[in-house]
Amino acid sequence: MEINIQALQGICSEFVDDQGLKKEVSIVISPLKVTSSEEQSKIAIITGCNMWKSCVNEGCYYSMSSRKRKDKTLAKT
Repeated sequence: MEINIQALQGICSEFVDDQGLKKEVSIVISPLKVTSSEEQSKIAIITGCNMWKSCVNEGCYYSMSSRKRKDKTLAKT
């Protein structure tokens, strides 16, 4: 079996800068970690965005802001 994993280039129209301004920016979504389980015949791929640190869109899966929001929510429970 051969598996080809590649980075994807694209445009993000949901990027929000530190001033709160929504912009359209070029991004790269890249594989960060690949794990497999032979028992379950399963492969898991964790991806990340190159703009994750500078985006403050809390609704974005990749952004640092969404991670901080999730951490605060978990800390309250």
